[in-house]
Amino acid sequence: MNRLRAAVLLPVLGLLLSGCAASRAVPAGELLNVEQMGLLDASISETSGLAFGRDAFWTHNDSGDGPSIYRLASNGEVVQSVELRDAVSLDWEEMAASDSNLYVFDCGNNIGHREWMQVYALSWSDLGPGQQVPSRLLEFRFADAERVHAAYEHDNDCEAATWVDGEIWLFTKNWSDLNTRLYRLDPNAEGRQALFSEQSFPVNGLITAADYDQQTETLALLGYTKSRLSPRPFIWMLPVESSEPVWSDARFHWVSPAGQWEAITWHQGDLWLTRESSLLGQAWLGRIRISGNDSY
Repeated sequence: MNRLRAAVLLPVLGLLLSGCAASRAVPAGELLNVEQMGLLDASISETSGLAFGRDAFWTHNDSGDGPSIYRLASNGEVVQSVELRDAVSLDWEEMAASDSNLYVFDCGNNIGHREWMQVYALSWSDLGPGQQVPSRLLEFRFADAERVHAAYEHDNDCEAATWVDGEIWLFTKNWSDLNTRLYRLDPNAEGRQALFSEQSFPVNGLITAADYDQQTETLALLGYTKSRLSPRPFIWMLPVESSEPVWSDARFHWVSPAGQWEAITWHQGDLWLTRESSLLGQAWLGRIRISGNDSY
């Protein structure tokens, strides 16, 4: 589903019908510039997740594709495609990586009617030169989710997840209150998991990706504003102490150039992102240089 179209057109329609005021202001912050590393092939123009492992970047499409992941070179070139056995691609939104596994999240819930969401766990040792790989299924739901009254006007969507200290952290995409809730998933538990949120953060936007850097103990949340005319991308940086995000020390940054930035991952101290093809530009792989920034 084209979330950019929803983010732009649906708020416009709502404003015309109800006369609502503009979305609340987002605090100003240091601008982060994304350096283009390479254009992405048309086969992954709806890139929606990003992770690094086995000396390569990995991505997948949002919708309209089969249960496949794609290995990328640092210039964005597709060097391998791999199909997940025993997997279904309903609305893939995110990737996360641990030392032993790659996780693919089928958790998109823009409409709000979805109760159970899926995670596919792949062993890095199985990701060789072959075209298929076995996967292990995990399922979860938000046990404290509130009732949905309308599509794109609820707080039960989910597009962001990351691996933190042996847990999978999930972040909601709140179309209504523009916060994000944190849930923790046990990657080793058997059976379905009913999750309850532990914290909520006032990100003032729509969170679409997350990644945690173990070396610097920094969590990055990628999102965009819910605006009248054009959503504007941003990143929140949060320190993590004793497996807890410290919101009081969070830093906000605008991201340039504009575009439908969908995925983010840390690699060698820098942030790497993918942008989905949209009215705001082509799909490409980009890099934000953080490693030389004394602020981090």
